Amino acid sequence: MRSMIFPKPALWLQALVFVSIACTFLFFSPNYEWQAEEYDAAYGADFMQEWVGARMLLTGHVAELYDVDTFRAWQYDPEIVGFAWKTDQFFPPVYPPSHYVLFSPFACLSFRWAVVLWLLILIGAAFLSSKLIADISNHVSSKLDVITADATRAKSKYLWIGLILFPSLLFSISLGQKSVGWLLLVCMTWRLLQCHRDYAAGMVFGILSIKPTLFFLMPLVMLRNGRWRFFAGASVSVCIIWGATACIVPIETWMAFANVLGTAGSYAENVGYRLDWSCNLMTMAYSLPVELTQWCKWAICIPLSIYLLYCVFEDRHYAVESPEKALMLLGSTILISPHTYHYDLCVLLLPILWLAVTDTKRGIATYALVAIGVTVASDTQVYFHIPIVPILLVGMVCELRLRGVLPSIERVAAVPAPKRLPA
Repeated sequence: MRSMIFPKPALWLQALVFVSIACTFLFFSPNYEWQAEEYDAAYGADFMQEWVGARMLLTGHVAELYDVDTFRAWQYDPEIVGFAWKTDQFFPPVYPPSHYVLFSPFACLSFRWAVVLWLLILIGAAFLSSKLIADISNHVSSKLDVITADATRAKSKYLWIGLILFPSLLFSISLGQKSVGWLLLVCMTWRLLQCHRDYAAGMVFGILSIKPTLFFLMPLVMLRNGRWRFFAGASVSVCIIWGATACIVPIETWMAFANVLGTAGSYAENVGYRLDWSCNLMTMAYSLPVELTQWCKWAICIPLSIYLLYCVFEDRHYAVESPEKALMLLGSTILISPHTYHYDLCVLLLPILWLAVTDTKRGIATYALVAIGVTVASDTQVYFHIPIVPILLVGMVCELRLRGVLPSIERVAAVPAPKRLPA
């Protein structure tokens, strides 16, 4: 009875650590430090553009949502955001209208307190993700013998430590980015799939459609593997979110967003693009001299994209019990996506930490490679012009592909050749 009323000591410790992280960011991080004088950068960092876009929707300025000059003016207006900051930075409106609609509840608060609430939500999402990853890892252990299952559950208790030390997650929280939320949605999706609740899993994953650059591949894979209920759930979720937005956003705003979408292919030429933060295949093209960029797009990036798609779609029986397949799918999504930054690598925490439970050495090695790659990426890009993170991700997907192929080749080679009948 006592254990039912009072949480286990390990849970208390875990909750205390996450609360301490929230306090550290809130009181010591420059992006969350409220001050009276002029800021060098925006308070709340990237969350600024979510709040401004949602505020424009709530105050009847939806027709001006994708007007760059108006969007910029709102960000620099102290009467709107509550502070003044230097005008050499700018967060453009690049997300679809549905994205700003879902963030509209935050616009009911002043920007200062909306940022505090958003930070608490990010920390809460990280905490829930750690619990879900442990549950996902323990689900497989239920099919093992008692000794192995106990060892697996013992390892999963400490996955949250790896989660809070992952550079991409700390980077995401520091910038007020949404990637921790995407990690939570992905973890919820996998847990529901493990419980054979495909329709609910699709409904949850459909929320990710407001971040199209991470949404596009998973529904196609599930459709390819005959998981119709997942695809149906995702379709319903998408229709609800985007249909509701269409009812409140005028056609002119959608046309303006279409113009923004039309420039997505040339995003790397935009002001503010950080090549040293980028981790998709196009990063390799833009890391080369200008005269070789177009050549790399066609001769390297497109063939690699086709190969990655082949690796993902080859296995018709997609298994949610496999961290290797999850790593291949999510890694390929990041690489093929037109725009992904280091903080988007948060979603890789699910397969990497899961792999650390099922295959500890490989999981730790993968974790270390990605963590070190993200840490040194800026220096390697500046001094050596080497996009180390996409190279590492391509190598991981290829290695996973070879691990899946070589055992089958060995089994075929082990089958004795049929004896010839005498003439």
